[in-house]
Amino acid sequence: MRKTKKGWWLPVTMGLTIGMISCEAEKEDTGTDVEEPITYTLSIAADQTALTEGSDEEVEITVSMDQSNQSGEAIAVALTLRGNAIEGEDYETVANEVSIADGDESVSIELKLIDDEAVEEVEQIEIMISSQAANVEVSNDNKVTLVLTDTDEEDPNGSTDNDISILASKFYHTDAVTVTYDEDWVTITTKDLPDHKSMYYGANDPLYEAYREPNNPDFKKNPGSIGEQNIVFKLPRYPEEATNKESPGLGPMGVAINSVVFFNQEAAPGDDIFEEVNTFDQYEGHPAGDQYHYHIEPVWLTELKGSDAFMGFLLDGFPVYGTVENGEEITNDDLDDYHGHFGVTADFPNGIYHYHITEEYPWINGDGYYGVAGSKTQ
Repeated sequence: MRKTKKGWWLPVTMGLTIGMISCEAEKEDTGTDVEEPITYTLSIAADQTALTEGSDEEVEITVSMDQSNQSGEAIAVALTLRGNAIEGEDYETVANEVSIADGDESVSIELKLIDDEAVEEVEQIEIMISSQAANVEVSNDNKVTLVLTDTDEEDPNGSTDNDISILASKFYHTDAVTVTYDEDWVTITTKDLPDHKSMYYGANDPLYEAYREPNNPDFKKNPGSIGEQNIVFKLPRYPEEATNKESPGLGPMGVAINSVVFFNQEAAPGDDIFEEVNTFDQYEGHPAGDQYHYHIEPVWLTELKGSDAFMGFLLDGFPVYGTVENGEEITNDDLDDYHGHFGVTADFPNGIYHYHITEEYPWINGDGYYGVAGSKTQ
């Protein structure tokens, strides 16, 4: 700085230098700006939520973010499926994870229903989303619920659900009974030889056993004996109710799982069925000539398999079950005129018409076959 005629003079460059120093210092204090990380918010939606089985509907499920993916890599989203609808039975298998690609804002998948013939209640599929990816959160729209309505109806007159061939393996006395089937018929060929002991076998037979029920002083052995038969039952594989119910008549009206044939509640002409019961052996069977049969509960089978078990078929193809259902003793009041009713069984969870054996007369069958009878030869 120097003095002139007009006063003291300060070089301009000094002020500029100071200003420059001040600016540089400020720049050093501020540093470089850092960008805040992006947070993505996930949600899930479906193009429809009320579904009908059998309509060939496909549901589009979309997982979205609130902005496009700028992370430089795919963002994985987990899918959790819950509900009473069964994957693989009610709907086709769905991936348990989807990915939103870099640059995309959403991803969609298709859920396809499976049409079956089972009668089912209303079912639900709940799909929830979650993610372990960094800077990803889930919105309140984190799940979608689909409601499936079934259009199948119960048919008490029989349907393709009532495929009685599924019971073929229950006929266990394979030395005396065989079961085959094709698309329309179940064929049962029986020798009608009980697998339990009886005094109606010959004295030298290993299954011979003298009568041993001291509580029946009225017992009397009839003149018959057990002989090998060749009886062929041809039953409808998918039994249906008959418009005109047919009487079984005398002789075999069905066959039990141990090869023994069922007779109805009638005695031979001139006989009284309530007198005939005194000729039944200890397992409640007896022969007509050499044809052994059951009129009443086959206690050998109910003791062996259980009182609620499948016992055999009548000629119309409808199954015969024991004296108990759902833990309760069945009585005639529980059954219709044909000695059966429609309901769920262990073998037919969707229900089927079936007969029951009762301790009360008429025991196995009532006024005739409920269904359309097949044929028999002997």
